[in-house]
Order: sequence, then structure tokens, then C-alpha cells
Amino acid sequence: MKIWSGSAASEGDNSAYDFMVKKDINVDAYLVRYEALHLLMYNFYLYNHGIIKKEDAKKIFIALIKAYEDGIKLNESLEDVHGNMEYYIIENAGEAGRNLRMFMSRNEQVHTDFNFFAMETLLSFQKSILETVKVINNIRQDGVLPGYTHFRQAMPIRYSTYLNYISEIFTSAFYRLNDVFNDLLELPLGYGSGFGSVSGVDFGEVASYIGMKKNIRNPLFESTRYIDTYINIISVLNQFLIDISRIFQDLIIFSGDEMGIIRLPPGYVTGSSLMPNKVNPDFLEIFQGYVSRSISLASLIYSTTINKTPGYHRDFQIIKDEFIPFLIDLKIILNGMPALFNGIEFDSEKAINMIKNTTYATYNSRLEFNKTQNWKEAYKDTGNKIRNGIQLQDYIPEAETDHLDTKKMDDVLRENEKFIYSNINDFIKKIKKIVES
Repeated sequence: MKIWSGSAASEGDNSAYDFMVKKDINVDAYLVRYEALHLLMYNFYLYNHGIIKKEDAKKIFIALIKAYEDGIKLNESLEDVHGNMEYYIIENAGEAGRNLRMFMSRNEQVHTDFNFFAMETLLSFQKSILETVKVINNIRQDGVLPGYTHFRQAMPIRYSTYLNYISEIFTSAFYRLNDVFNDLLELPLGYGSGFGSVSGVDFGEVASYIGMKKNIRNPLFESTRYIDTYINIISVLNQFLIDISRIFQDLIIFSGDEMGIIRLPPGYVTGSSLMPNKVNPDFLEIFQGYVSRSISLASLIYSTTINKTPGYHRDFQIIKDEFIPFLIDLKIILNGMPALFNGIEFDSEKAINMIKNTTYATYNSRLEFNKTQNWKEAYKDTGNKIRNGIQLQDYIPEAETDHLDTKKMDDVLRENEKFIYSNINDFIKKIKKIVES
């Protein structure tokens, strides 16, 4: 039985619609735990305030805890995780289950489910990012390599400065993801389908059960935050992934036969199917393909949302169906970052030998300026020396690095873990005690 059975809409067979729903069911399998969690929170309020019979509530709790811990198998004929969960609870809790989701809209439910899923996923991203920063910060190799603009040698730079640059990109992403994580602590439940709830439930109290917030009262504004959440996440990810793709392009060039100043670790390169001499940077290239996929997701979100009225629209389902699998894939990919950077070998001798005489031009212009106090003449003099093939004075640049406080990042991570693991687990234990009493 579909959750909307008995409404004004008549049911019928439509194989084309069933096909479209099937993918949604496959993705909704990742949301079962979160569906059970928010229903436990909602029904705990109903239990506390005597809105449903305590014995009925206990039957619902037992079934929801089982669904939370063991999962449920979803049936596409029931459309989505919400219909499947309702069917499962009625099957396991009997008539008591018919009040499982009274006064609730699946709009606010899918929003809440996705927020929970996103928080746990962002936490995983943060763990991988922090581990990568720690790995890079512990690399003790140093030396000088050429910097490039317009794919031409520009000025030399210390390898330690370059490594710190990579760490800064990861660190910046860590904190921007954390801003999104904190924003997700606002519990969506309570806006119904975008026009408010008639349940009489204090959703501020519901939020407090696991340390969430409920500060937004306007239901229309809260409902629009569903799509805003996708936009916020993809915006942070795109900036991060584009930056990493540029680093990877450096690594592809630096590790090629023409330069060979770094060596990529085993497991991140492959051989050629034809040429036994080839060492291909496949991981880096495939990663760049995932960056393109991330950018295309942003386009999907914007184009699906533009010119829509406030509230939920069913084609938003497509956003969820594409976005969740991408986040799952990205979680696995980011887990591979620490080993990648830990395994890179830098050939400092080869790197300094490949620096061209002209790469020291800016430094030599500075030396000449120190004598003449005339920048234009100093610049011109260095240009003349290059044209006449005169050897310039080389130099070793200083390391220019910023301190990155990984201890502070550890503290942030522990706070987020407290929500995901401690607060929620404590709440589940409280429900279990009620069931056992």
C-alpha cells in the first residue's frame, strides 16, 4: 500500500513511472537508517506527551530500532523509503504502526534523511582530509623545483612551500565542509510540505534529543533549504575538487618522462596495454573525470531548480538520485588521498637541474635594482643578459609556509563525531530502556 493510498488520487499501472521510481528506491536504500532515526525522534515526542498510547509507542520503537540497526529491504511498488518504512512498521507493530508518521510530509522527511546522510558523509570527508594534511605535513623531503605560469618556467619555489600549498587547500576545504556540517544541525522536521505542521509538536524539543537545533520558524524558508543544502555541498566540493585537479595536473606533468622529478606510488599508476615502457597516471586522470562529474551535478541542481515555485517538486528526486551515489563514490576516492601523498617521491637533484637559467631572471632584476634603485632599468638589463646568453646568478628561495593547526582540526572532528556517534547512540539507548521497562 502506497503512503498516499486513500487520497483523492486514483491508483493505476504505469510502467514508465515505475521505471523512474526504481532508481529512487535503489538510492533510498542508503537512507533507511536515517528514516528510522527521525521517526524514533518524532514518536518519542508523541510518547512523552501522551499523544499516542505508550504501549503503541513501544511497539513502534521496537520495529524502528530493528529497522535502524538491521535495515529493511525496499520494495519499488511502495515508491520510496517512506512508504516502505511505514509498511514495515505496520507489518511489525500492527495497528499501532498506522500512526507512525501522522501529520508528516515525505518532503520534510526526505530533507531530514538527506541531512543526516550528508552529515555522516561530510564527517568521512573531513577524516580523510585531516589524515592527508597530517601526512603531507610530515613529509621531510625538500629542494627546489620550477614554478610555472602559462605552462612556462616562471620562478623557482621550494618543494616544502609547494607541499604546504597542497595542505592549505585540504585545510581550507576541511573548514568549509565544517560550516556546511554545522548548518545541517538545523532539524528540517516540522515544515510539512512547506506550509507548516498541524501536529502541535514542539520540534525544538525533538531536535534537542540528539543535540540538533530548531531556530527557523518559517516553513517555506525551511523547505527551500532542501535544495540549498545540495547547492552548499556541491559548491564547497567543486572548489576543493577543482583545486585538487590542478595539483594532479602538476603531478601528471612532474611524473612524466620529460620531467620525472616525482615518482607516483604503486597502486596509483598502471601499465600500458601495448607499451611495456609506459607508467600511466590513471588514478589522477580518473579523479579529474570525477571533478567533471561534480561540476555537471552543479549544473543539474541549478537547471532543475530554476524557475520553480517554493516547496518540493518531484523532479528534485533526480537530484537526490544522482547526488547520493556521487558522494558515496567520492568518500572512497578521498580515502585514497593519504596513501597517495605519503607515497610520492621527490627527486631534488633532477628538479634543480631542470631549472633554466632564465628562471632566475626576477631574482637577478632585484639584485640589479639594489645597485641602481631603478626597477625599469634593472628589468631591462636582465632582459638584455638573457638575450645575450649571459649566465644569471642562481639562488635557493626561502621556504614560505603557513602554520596549519591540525590539533584544532582534531578538536573539530571530535565534536562532529560526538554528534554522529555519541548523541545519536545515547538517544537509541534511551529508547531501548523504555522498550525494556
